[in-house]
Formats: sequence, structure tokens, C-alpha cells
Amino acid sequence: MEEHIYNNFNPTRCNICFTRATDRRLALADQKVRFCKGCRLIGYCGEQHQKDDWKNHKDFCRAVTKILTMKKIDHIIEVRNENDKIVGGTRRDLECAISLAECLIISILQRKLLHHEYTLLRFPNVCHVCFEYDIGKLKPCTGCHQIFYCSEEHRLVDAEKHDQWCEMYRVNMMLDADYPTRLETFGFSKLNAFKRVKFPVDTFDLVNLVYSANIPCRPESIEDLNDLKFVSNYSHVSTILYALNLTYMYEELQETLVVYVVGAEYEIVYFDYNTCSVIFTFIPQIRNVVIHFIGPALSSIKDEIELNYEGARSVKMYYHKAFFHSLEPAQPMDRPQIIISFNCGFHEHIDSNRDTWTHSLVRLLRFVNIPIVFTSYTREEACQDCAIVYSIGKKIKKKELVFVKRAIDNPYKDYKPLRNTNHMDGCDELYYSNGYFSLVVSRVP
Repeated sequence: MEEHIYNNFNPTRCNICFTRATDRRLALADQKVRFCKGCRLIGYCGEQHQKDDWKNHKDFCRAVTKILTMKKIDHIIEVRNENDKIVGGTRRDLECAISLAECLIISILQRKLLHHEYTLLRFPNVCHVCFEYDIGKLKPCTGCHQIFYCSEEHRLVDAEKHDQWCEMYRVNMMLDADYPTRLETFGFSKLNAFKRVKFPVDTFDLVNLVYSANIPCRPESIEDLNDLKFVSNYSHVSTILYALNLTYMYEELQETLVVYVVGAEYEIVYFDYNTCSVIFTFIPQIRNVVIHFIGPALSSIKDEIELNYEGARSVKMYYHKAFFHSLEPAQPMDRPQIIISFNCGFHEHIDSNRDTWTHSLVRLLRFVNIPIVFTSYTREEACQDCAIVYSIGKKIKKKELVFVKRAIDNPYKDYKPLRNTNHMDGCDELYYSNGYFSLVVSRVP
């Protein structure tokens, strides 16, 4: 497993400084860095931190330098030197160059790229308009310090488009990967867990209601950034509540709620004593919640976990390390009231020998009048995921699919912005986990 060398790597700053400056990170936003003379991709505040980081950077740096020398080029994005130059080219040209460079570097290293190496390659510091890479010509956006321009003219050309992403870029740069510790400040939820309250408009509203807090949507301080991560921990549970609220299922539920989380992997960490308690806050008649986590990538957890709330409520969680279509009907489980797949990726391997979702979706869509929810990272992915569900549903006899919501912006998303590695995706330069929401119900026509 890769060591966590940096707690949130970013090529526009000295990450040695960032990791060490736990209380001064906001002051590092406009820190001037000098770039490695070898790979020309990573920056440091000074010679000492460059020396401190050499053991982590040297293999990647030497591989990039080898390619620059062999190809007789100035920058790794010019690796396709037999074709037109990248500077002044198209986003597709940049994407193809990065993909080729990635293959060559992996071939030299004889291993997969580490996370920070992948980030260096996917997000080179170039002009956001023309892809000029001469660092002497580049100046960062004063708002986010993430996006560069080679001239004032190009900054103005891109200003209207960049304005919609600038704040997200700023937050992306500041966030670290440490687990939020704000529960020590907030304590446990203060609402009567068995009293119906108004349904929140988004994840921030939900957490502020539950904790009687006032967490701002726009983080300005280190505490605000930590709070944003804390809020984001509630995205998965609140997305389930959102689906139940949209379909008015919460009115039909009695004592037990059964949830299938299909294609589960790391999502299990977001279902804990505190996040699960909000289910009882917003659906007060519920006494028991049963969650079946199903997915081949799950850790091997043999025993179920039970969360007990003062003997009055409980959440039982079961873990099934398997594909849904191979698990069901071989292993009997409670009939679900809702089925959900977080950041589903139905589209990724469709029509290939790596496709496993088709078989599982066929079985899932046979559940009549059960809401099936799936979230996606980007709008493009969400539309593709919906198209796949629709095409599979049409092949199932005596069933009709009704999309209650199709690829909409999810107000209950995880609000930690992530940079999109697909440079051609103009709709979502940055994206969120659970960013887009779709809900479909299978009915008998």
C-alpha cells in the first residue's frame, strides 16, 4: 500500500510546508515555489525541502528526465514531438500527450504511478487557455492559486468560465486528507432522535440541524475546512434519506428500514454511530435499520455490526463480499425498501469482458416498486449510467422503468471538490463524490 507521503498532494505548492503547517495552511496559498529542474513538474519553497523530498520524488523525476532527453523536448507534455506542438493546441491534444507520457513513465518505472506522481502528470502547470508551459511566463489566478495563465489577455478570455470553478479550486488546494476531528467540539447530535423535524435542503443544513451548528458553505478558516470534511461524512446517509423523502417512502415505513448498498467498497466508513443516528431523527417511527453492504471489493468482515441507541433503536450492518448477481438468490436476505449504489460507474466496463454490472442490474431491476438510487461523479458519467440502466430495463419483460430523477445535481453530495483528470470534460472541471443523483423505480405496466 502506498505510504501517505503528503496529506493532500498539489503540484502548485510546496507540500512539505503544507504537511507541517497544520495551523498556517491558509497563509501558504500564495507561497512562491521553484520547480524541479529535472522533471519541471513539482515545486518547492526552497532547496532544503527539495532535498527532504528527494527520496519520494527521485524515481519519477529520473523517468521523466530520461524521456525529455531521449525525445529532445523541454517538457513532458511535448512527448508527441512528431505531431503538432501542444502549446496553442486543443484539449484533446493535451489529453493524448498526457496519456502517452503516462504509458512511457510506467514502462520505465515498471510499476503503477503513485497517487502524487499521477497528480503531477495529470495536472501540469500550464496556461489554462493555450497550454504554454514556460514557468517564467505563467502567473496563477489570485483567487484560487491553482490555474495559471501566460498573459493577462488569456486570463480575461477565460475569466467568465473560470469564475464558476474558482472557489472550488481554492477549497481543493486547501483541504488535507486527515480525518475531521470536529466531533470532539460538536459532541453527539443534540436533536431529539425520535422527533420528526423538517427535511433539510442539503448536507450542510442537515448537519447544522442535527448539531445546532452554523457551519458555513464557504470555508474561510482552517476550522471551516475541517467542518466541511465533517459535513461531507454525512453525504451517504443523507442521500438515502433524500431518496426516501422524494418518493414519500418515509410515510410508508413502519418499524424497519432495509437498505441494500450495492457495489460497496470504502462507503462502509461513512455509516457509523453518528451518521446513522440521523435516520431516526428524520424518520422517527423507525426502530430498526438493516443495511446489507454488497460488493466484491469489500473487506472480509465476517460478523455483523450492531449499533445500539439506548436500547430503543438499532442499526445492523451485514457485509457480503460478492457480486449481487452471484449472492442473490443463493443467500436469503431481507427484502429491501431502498437499493443504492454510490458513485456507481455502471458505464466503465459496459460491453467488455470486465462488465459485471449488467448481470446485477438485471436482478436489481426485478424488484417492483423499490426505489433504486445511484450517484455519479460527473454529469457526463451520470447520463451514461442512466442510459445503461434504461437499456437494461427495456430488456426485462413485464417491467416498466420510471425515472423519478435523472442525473440531477445532488444537494446531499460530498462537498470536498476533486479535480477532474479528464481535460476534455468541460461540464465538470471539478467534481464531487455523490455529485449527481438518479432514482428509478421498476413497475408492472
